[in-house]
Amino acid sequence: MKWHNKITFVTISFLMIALSACDGNEEAADDETNNEANEAIEQVEDSPESDPESEVAYTYPLTGIEADKEMDHRAFGVMIENSISARPQTGLYQADVVYEVLSEGQITRLLAFYHSEQPERIGPVRSARDYYIFLNNGYDAMYASAGGSPGAFDLIESGEVDYISGLDFDGRFFSRASDRLAPHNMYTAYDDLVEAADYLNLERDDRKPPELPFSDEVELTSAEAQVVDINYSSSTNNVRFDYDETIGGYIRSVGGDRMYDFVTDDPVAPKNLFIVEANHQVIDDQGRRDIDIESGGKAYLIHEGVMIEAEWENVDGVLLPFKNGEPLEFVPGQTWINLVESLESDVSFSEDHN
Repeated sequence: MKWHNKITFVTISFLMIALSACDGNEEAADDETNNEANEAIEQVEDSPESDPESEVAYTYPLTGIEADKEMDHRAFGVMIENSISARPQTGLYQADVVYEVLSEGQITRLLAFYHSEQPERIGPVRSARDYYIFLNNGYDAMYASAGGSPGAFDLIESGEVDYISGLDFDGRFFSRASDRLAPHNMYTAYDDLVEAADYLNLERDDRKPPELPFSDEVELTSAEAQVVDINYSSSTNNVRFDYDETIGGYIRSVGGDRMYDFVTDDPVAPKNLFIVEANHQVIDDQGRRDIDIESGGKAYLIHEGVMIEAEWENVDGVLLPFKNGEPLEFVPGQTWINLVESLESDVSFSEDHN
């Protein structure tokens, strides 16, 4: 009987020890599981894919505006007429960058770069000049025009530019509007230019334009610039830009008329004005010019209602703003670049919007 009680006591003791060991193992397993779960949570929280600040931010290289993917295609540079017969133009408000330069006499012509937007209509398209081709090549853009000056054709025929001819493809990739007289009625579209480039076997991909410098901050040591007047010595061609705080841009007028898109009625209102002083020389009896776009010089950088006295430099074919040798930045959005003979005599500022 005593032996039986001893066996029972030993058996119960053994079972209690075993159960205690199991409880200890379960607690250890639970602790290990919890630790692994915590480590997994920490790894997820630290993962770059879940951290918004570590996500890659894409921007359009010529506007600094956010894009939803990498934009590595080439831009198109299109020559746009600016005579009275060509106004109002179409598609200018959708350009990323526009150069305005005198062509013949006191009439300017426009070189518009298209990359971030794809207008359904662009024009009127007009002829090329050699300095426009040099400016175009700074952006590594495919270049479209309807004819050109002798100097421009020398560059085109020598293969200095990837060229799309409006005259060669009139009726195919370019069309004539019935509501205007020739030669002020040639138009194209972004998709038509893409088709033309593919037909000509021009390289379009993996060659995005150079990235312009952008910042949301405006230099504090700047002067008021609500209204900017540019004198091209002709009442029908003089330009005015009025700052509109509600849109953060400068609404453009030419010859006293506000510029609106002919099709959509959207205003032409660039965010940046970059006015550069360059030497101009008339070279023939047609009033064509040789314009120095290499040497650099004085400039005004204007945005958000203020003006910065600056300098310009040609950096690999692109005209860029500097101050005391340090680069300046544009604000995100469209940039309009005007070349003038003299800042002092051709450009003025005021606060009068009338």
